[in-house]
Amino acid sequence: MNYKIAVSRLSTLLMATVVAALLALPAAAQDSHVTVPSQKSFDQTVNQLKSAVGQGGMMVMAEVNQGNMLSMTGLKLKATLFLVGNPTVGKKIFEQDPAAGLYIPLRVFVYEGKDGKAYLSYDKPSSLLGTLNNQDINMTAGMLDQKLEGLAQMATH
Repeated sequence: MNYKIAVSRLSTLLMATVVAALLALPAAAQDSHVTVPSQKSFDQTVNQLKSAVGQGGMMVMAEVNQGNMLSMTGLKLKATLFLVGNPTVGKKIFEQDPAAGLYIPLRVFVYEGKDGKAYLSYDKPSSLLGTLNNQDINMTAGMLDQKLEGLAQMATH
């Protein structure tokens, strides 16, 4: 095979690989963010989430009423951020890498959309904690993905 042809094919293959990787990034980012429409009102969704967190062996560690804060700017929005977690699970993660504190406890956001419907959103722990490149943390994060999925279903259905 001619050297110029081989280099040209290699360049084309490399370019195709780079383009494919770049196109996959938005999909991966979308896969890491979960928004679940609720069949309940905003207040009912918030109450169900609090109940589900307790039933799921977790606890609400903090609650931030972002809608209340934003009302100071004139914006009317029902929106509450919850920090949820389990100290025992958190301990296992923090022992592996204290930098996990950037992502733990987990953030769950309940808000009312412009359409008047309630939504529950979160980022998958496996996506967030995967940036730490630790196999033990990744295993726990996968379990937390399932836990949050269950909580979201309980809160919104």
